[in-house]
Amino acid sequence: MKNVINFFNKPLLKIPLLFGLVAGLVCFLFFLIVQNLDKFSSTSRLLDVGFFSILIAAACWYYRKNIGKGYMHMWEGISIGYVVWLTGALFCGYLTSLFFYFFPNSLLHYKNILRQSLLTNKEEAVKVWGKELYDQKIADIDLLEPSSFIFDEFRFTLLLIVMAVLLIALIFRKQHPSGTA
Repeated sequence: MKNVINFFNKPLLKIPLLFGLVAGLVCFLFFLIVQNLDKFSSTSRLLDVGFFSILIAAACWYYRKNIGKGYMHMWEGISIGYVVWLTGALFCGYLTSLFFYFFPNSLLHYKNILRQSLLTNKEEAVKVWGKELYDQKIADIDLLEPSSFIFDEFRFTLLLIVMAVLLIALIFRKQHPSGTA
């Protein structure tokens, strides 16, 4: 047990885990706010990439300032970025899943909004996906369960967060003049 505690006590893991928990909580709170808006859009979850980017940058800045003594390798920034994102996405997914588990009426509301959004944009969706895939997506809405949302944050943010992490790590990297850490 002591080995596990020592493993998680390393700053390169501990700091991003804490920032990731904050990112997950912020994204979940944003999700709750959006759920209570009259005009809810299913694509509004993509704004979570902005929250993740801000918190990844904050984690890299904190690590470079306090742990690296003003220096940080790019690999450290990439590691920090992905740990923040993975932790935050998983935490937000679990919170969302628990929310829908304890408030099933909210899940019904969410399904209705998704269905309405697809029906409103039917012509565009059929052009992009085709009729069969569109019909499948409509049918899949009824199959949504609270546990379906655990990995949603990964799916919604994966492609955009890769670029954000690389860019943030590149911006915050600063190598020690002697070439050593």
